[in-house]
Amino acid sequence: MNRVQRIVVVLYGVLLVYCCVWIPWRLQIHSVPERSRPTYHRLGYGWLWSGPAHDYYAALATPDVRLIELRLIVATSVATAAQAYPENPPPRRIL
Repeated sequence: MNRVQRIVVVLYGVLLVYCCVWIPWRLQIHSVPERSRPTYHRLGYGWLWSGPAHDYYAALATPDVRLIELRLIVATSVATAAQAYPENPPPRRIL
């Protein structure tokens, strides 16, 4: 494992902790005309253990799981691409 790969592994670990501790919160709202399709209101980010910022609807907020999944997928794909970096890249030819 070369230096670049070690750095990527450390950064990936930090990103995983970040994605699972500092999370986005949302509030599901049912509007009267469209009961079949709920809408969501983003309340912002907050710690996992304390919820979103002190808001009137903070007690009703839930974590935005889709956004958390997207963040995890992006972090994993970037780390996987960086791990594919060769340990000894071929020498460059000068023409």
